[in-house]
Amino acid sequence: MALDILGKIRNLRGALRPIAPKKAPTYQFVLSEAGGLVILPEEKDTKKISFTYDLIPPYSRAQIRWSDSDRSLVYRLSEPTLDDAEQKAYNLITTSLVELVDVQLSTIKNQKEAMNYLEQKVRQIVEELEIVLDKASYNKVMYYIYRNFVGLNKIEALMHDPYIEDVGCVGYHTPIYVVHKRYGSMPTNVIYDNEDELKEFVIKLAERCGRYVSYAEPLLDGSLPDGSRVQASLAEDVTTKGPTFSLRKFTKEPISPIEIIDLKTASPEVMGYLWLIIEQGVSMLICGGTATGKTTLLNAISMFIPSEEKVVSIEDTRELQLPHKNWIPAVARTGFGVPEAGGERYGEIDMFDLLKESFRQNPDYVIVGEIRGKEAYVMFQGMASGHPSIGTMHAAGVETVVKRLMSPPIELSPSLVEILDVVITLVFAQEKGKSSRRVKNVTEIQSVEQTGNARTGTAYRWIPANDTFEPGEGTYVLSKLATIKGIQLADMKREVAARAAVLEWMYENRVLGWRDVVAIIDRYHQDPNGVLAELGLAQKGLRSTIGRRAAAKSMAIPEEPQKPAEVEEEPAPPKPEAFEIPAVIRPTFEETPVAETIAKPLKKEGAKKPPASRAKKRPKKNS
Repeated sequence: MALDILGKIRNLRGALRPIAPKKAPTYQFVLSEAGGLVILPEEKDTKKISFTYDLIPPYSRAQIRWSDSDRSLVYRLSEPTLDDAEQKAYNLITTSLVELVDVQLSTIKNQKEAMNYLEQKVRQIVEELEIVLDKASYNKVMYYIYRNFVGLNKIEALMHDPYIEDVGCVGYHTPIYVVHKRYGSMPTNVIYDNEDELKEFVIKLAERCGRYVSYAEPLLDGSLPDGSRVQASLAEDVTTKGPTFSLRKFTKEPISPIEIIDLKTASPEVMGYLWLIIEQGVSMLICGGTATGKTTLLNAISMFIPSEEKVVSIEDTRELQLPHKNWIPAVARTGFGVPEAGGERYGEIDMFDLLKESFRQNPDYVIVGEIRGKEAYVMFQGMASGHPSIGTMHAAGVETVVKRLMSPPIELSPSLVEILDVVITLVFAQEKGKSSRRVKNVTEIQSVEQTGNARTGTAYRWIPANDTFEPGEGTYVLSKLATIKGIQLADMKREVAARAAVLEWMYENRVLGWRDVVAIIDRYHQDPNGVLAELGLAQKGLRSTIGRRAAAKSMAIPEEPQKPAEVEEEPAPPKPEAFEIPAVIRPTFEETPVAETIAKPLKKEGAKKPPASRAKKRPKKNS
């Protein structure tokens, strides 16, 4: 309508003077990312910190410096300023865009496609309304159109900072805070002073998440198309300082096990132990406080699952990124309409429903993003039936995990709780950096009493004094695996050492990308001694004591104890085929060869039945 009216006015005016020929801008807006990860300088004196780096060059930059007035580090975002003529052109273009755009931009998943569509419309408006803009002004106007139409308005540039983990707003007239990977929480110069602007932004977040938020239902929990997790509130009677939001950024590339080692969250020995027991079908939970890296570690160790196995993941909001081709990612969804008497909506699918259905798909591994309620019962029943499971839980340690599992709303019996084999506890290590995380301990559960007291052993623990990891006295899980395989416990420990050496080799040779890491892990599953020889580790006396991965068996305790068999001297492995570690990242995981020898996780057979309070009975899974 606006264009029609303006066109008629111009036609009337044309009777008095000649109309100049219409010309659309010949230049094109190009949106670029900062080239590579910026290496931040090391500076022990916080008050001397002051540096700047690009976010969306050449339009936005970040500056981190010490502020004497705030008595802390502050994060300053700089963006181009529009002069009066540019602001007038921007207002005219955006007003016309609202009428011209005939698609929902949030449905266009590719930002480049969305910007190409918008730029076509902008060129049409500039041509029709005869708006005069030079190249620099055009690019500045297009940047703000991108930021406010395709991006996330004021915080879009912050979402391009690879060092930012969280972005949060607590209400009107208050700085937005960011959590920086190196410097922790910092205030920014981005502030929402306009009440309507903040409310509209929260509604925009809900639309991007595919959710609905209103004054009747003011709470939002969802994920953006890029995977970033969103929690927001709209009504001021719920959050009295005004609408709020918290965005936890989603990494585009999943963190590999080697990057976990590089971050010093765990050591090669700890990751080698986890690699072995995950491959052999051990069930575990990762616990810790909020934002301690539970999901990140879960995603990383899931790469130890053999690539040919069938994996089903259950999440409330999508966060996991697994490289497995045979992977079913399932996400819960909210229902439609007014809640029924039981509080559920029509068409609602919760994690309990997804988990119940997942076990009917005969998965080799089940991964649960976060255990909160009744879905835990289904998960543990699946573990008892021979389906190895991995999940996360908010808890301070193994004692809290056991208590939460035995208390409402979960209320598992001790005999079900003790089916859980391993609990990994994550903590913040603030003395090592404001955003450092560490595996505090890896605990093996041996039995659980009716009172809720668990008999445990520590496989590995973190020593804060020197920031190292040392093995504990816990050998319960390795002993069970050794009994099942009919070998000595010492052989299992040598296997852990061999895998730790492979991981350390990748760390020392900077093989960090998940594609290259998964390629070597898959090769090790197929030919462990061949990989050890190729990496030059066999010459150091390292040798796989398990050999090629055998058929899958559960972790059930054998019916009758077997005497460990004498390990016969295996013939020297044939000369392996050439094995090259790619110097660059492989194109896609789909192009990574999958093992031809298919094997399933280890199941248990056979030993003398232990007392009921100690038993971890898991029937053999149907083949």
